[in-house]
Amino acid sequence: MSACAFAQAGVLDFEAPVDSPFFFSGGYVEMGDFWVQTYGGALSSDLVGALVDGSDPGTCFSVACPVNNSSHYFAGLDDGYFYFGMTNDASFKVKSLQASFIGAGQASFPDISGMLVLQGFDITGHTVGNALQLGLAGPTNGQFNFATYNLGTFSNNDVSFVRVLGYSCDASANCLRNTNLANFAIDNIVTVPEPTSWAMLGLGLAGLALSRRRRA
Repeated sequence: MSACAFAQAGVLDFEAPVDSPFFFSGGYVEMGDFWVQTYGGALSSDLVGALVDGSDPGTCFSVACPVNNSSHYFAGLDDGYFYFGMTNDASFKVKSLQASFIGAGQASFPDISGMLVLQGFDITGHTVGNALQLGLAGPTNGQFNFATYNLGTFSNNDVSFVRVLGYSCDASANCLRNTNLANFAIDNIVTVPEPTSWAMLGLGLAGLALSRRRRA
């Protein structure tokens, strides 16, 4: 039964209720079957992220957030970044996600305004495979938009947790952090359990069927 629950909990969509929509450096929160831990500032009081209600533009502060998502999503602010994993410590693969750059007052934006970088880790904290870089498009008609990214070979890696951070890019394709401009929005991170978890699910269902036959 626990394996079945894990198999069904495959999307970090930032819709789970939390005590506060604001994330600070070193903060930790559980969202459904996932945990999220945020970093970026030198002090624990430094704001590094927030949950934005896409149906209410006022929750996006004074930055240029994407306009084509009416649900809740995570905004990495002021060069903030985060790690996420499963609350039951199970390994998983990351298949796809939705993301956008967030403008923070720049005079202009290049075609690729930002870079989202994902790195997987095993349970001991060692890196798994290579980091994945995703280019985040500049605005269309003055507005940023979420795009869906399938993660290619990165999605073959079994990981225990993932780090997600952003870069801000200029017209010369130089992408930098530590300028308070590496802001990004992310939503609907799709995960699937590792093969061992699928095997556990199969055993659990087989055991349930056997128990029913015995009762019959």
